[in-house]
Amino acid sequence: MKKKIAFLLAVLMLSSLLAGSAAAEKESPAAPEENGEEAAEEENYGTGDASLDNPRNQDGIGERELLVVSFGTSFNDSRRLTVGGIESAIEKAFPDWSVRRGFTSQIIIDHVKARDGEIIDNVGEALDRAAANGVKTLLVQPTHLMNGFEYNDLIAELAAYADAFEKIAVGEPLLTSEEDFARVAEIIVEATKEYDDGETAICFMGHGTEAESNAVYAKMQQVLTDMGCENRFIGTVEAEPSLDDVVAAVKQGNYRKVVLEPLMIVAGDHANNDMAGDEEDSWKSVFEAEGYEVTCLLRGLGEMEAIQELFVEHARAAMLEQETSKVADASQMTTAEEVVEEGMKPVPADELRDGSYAVEVSSSSSMFRIEDCVLTAADGKMTAKLTMSSASYGYLYPGTAAQAAAAADTDCIASEENAEGKSTFVFPVEALDKGLSCAAWSRNKELWYDRILVFRADSLPPEAFRNLTTAESLSLPDGSYAVSVTLGGGSGKASVQSPCRLWIEDGAAEAEVVWSSPNYDYMIVNGEQISTEVTDGHAACIIPVAAFDRPLPVIADTTAMSRPHEISYTLCFDAATIVPAS
Repeated sequence: MKKKIAFLLAVLMLSSLLAGSAAAEKESPAAPEENGEEAAEEENYGTGDASLDNPRNQDGIGERELLVVSFGTSFNDSRRLTVGGIESAIEKAFPDWSVRRGFTSQIIIDHVKARDGEIIDNVGEALDRAAANGVKTLLVQPTHLMNGFEYNDLIAELAAYADAFEKIAVGEPLLTSEEDFARVAEIIVEATKEYDDGETAICFMGHGTEAESNAVYAKMQQVLTDMGCENRFIGTVEAEPSLDDVVAAVKQGNYRKVVLEPLMIVAGDHANNDMAGDEEDSWKSVFEAEGYEVTCLLRGLGEMEAIQELFVEHARAAMLEQETSKVADASQMTTAEEVVEEGMKPVPADELRDGSYAVEVSSSSSMFRIEDCVLTAADGKMTAKLTMSSASYGYLYPGTAAQAAAAADTDCIASEENAEGKSTFVFPVEALDKGLSCAAWSRNKELWYDRILVFRADSLPPEAFRNLTTAESLSLPDGSYAVSVTLGGGSGKASVQSPCRLWIEDGAAEAEVVWSSPNYDYMIVNGEQISTEVTDGHAACIIPVAAFDRPLPVIADTTAMSRPHEISYTLCFDAATIVPAS
């Protein structure tokens, strides 16, 4: 089991920086440079000669392919100089590999094809092409700025091709490690140093996202500040810091001029219109209205050789790690923060009544699929019998992959096959609603993979708990009440009305959740989808409340971004605050 590893599948599932949502997975791209509506309007602009761009969709790939995955842009010159520049730098650094392109935006792909006749593969087409061409080792290098929604979607798509290649390695996005932030800060400062005349504010425009990955912008601002670059400012188009925040910060200084530059891989629609356009709400127009002399630098980060080299380094690091490691790299697996929802509190065994219960399990990896799980509580301890979707895993270990690789075989949990030929394991459960490390041994790849499992307390029936506060246990008579409610999770920008209305009938409780925004069209509670109604600018719906004083995981679908996506939240209703409705 611990012999030298021949092949490695590394599926990178989110960085330790950002949990977002990850979880979630009806999501919108975290930092797209353009969206479909913007691309459609772009007909009015000259974007360059598409024939100068290399779509890198040729066959004859060979056994080793390096697939460069980008969101994409329909601005031809920018695509050639940024995405194409990164691809060329990677091709130069990896002369023995076939470098190919895949875009994640089908709208961009379709628009470029219709307008210019250029055919660019989407990620699925690029992967199918690689498989059909007999590629054995696939190295995927995304050009994403951060580990956000779009990056997570890429990982999910790669997971579906796990058996198509002997080895898959995935490089990190641009801003992942502390060193990455420092390097990128130095690069953008160096690129704009000619404007350091003491009277110019240099403002970088990012895209922004509702996901927690939006924190990269505040982090980059702090890095610049710590470097002593007090005339550099970071803002976003669709999140925070906003344009208003940037303008306010600039006005605190004695600046006469402003330089605007995109903090995006490409200089696409946002750069050309939202930043440098002539509309009254563009960044350029807003600063000019404030009396500043404005210069716009229409270049994407991908044009800069130092940025291209950083992507090369990320690809090289992924390749070397996968060739030399005996276990799947733990840094390339989903971390506990991505499966442990905000507001969850560990539930130890002594809070449960002895017995066996069906329980839902959240896994950090879509490749570690648990079909059924039965939790047994007895004598102050808990174990779970996991039934997997296949027999692909031979062992589990309650710890990390590195610990499993060093452990004795007798310390590992061997699988048992059920009547359907699927693997089952009896796994120790330290606590519910807590991220538990679980190493899984792949029979096919002969590798240990890091997983994080969360056994969800909210999936157990109320009778499983010794001291659960419910409407029945509170002996509340039927009627209408008010109760304080706390919202957790998400980006922290959303809120719900508190106190909210509460109804008790026959020992069951329901509460009205009123959101601060109208941009929620449904909620999911205990697996049930509940539609909202918008009144007075607020989305609201009535949900069941199984228990008080315990975080209730819910999902709310927001329509505020370019396409809807689901966001995980928790709601906690405070029993001590329940009062009759006035």
